[in-house]
Amino acid sequence: MFYITTANNKYELKLDKTKKILFAKAFGSFGPADANAFVSDYNVILKGANANDLELQFDCKELKVSGKDAKSGADMTSMLRACMEMYKSDGFKNIVFDCEKNLVLKMQLQRLGKEVSLPNFTVKS
Repeated sequence: MFYITTANNKYELKLDKTKKILFAKAFGSFGPADANAFVSDYNVILKGANANDLELQFDCKELKVSGKDAKSGADMTSMLRACMEMYKSDGFKNIVFDCEKNLVLKMQLQRLGKEVSLPNFTVKS
């Protein structure tokens, strides 16, 4: 298993090639630097794998709803949409977002997934 955990504890990525699962977990609010670091690490961990054979399991239970970043004013919803487009272009076999009881985030992820025509995705709560 290949792991990436950030020093700022904003996210974790774990690739289990045996189970053919990429586990991702995000915590708190993301700013532009956090989002860019996530995408960079995501590309590193996925480099040696074929996403077509993988399921992406994303734990969003501790992720805050995206909107405008308070510091930079950047639209974080656009960055989240871009990540979903990235997952689509990478061609995961299946994508599961687990939001637990965060209904607002569940609705946001469902809306964005439909907007980008993300295939084979489920948002659990």
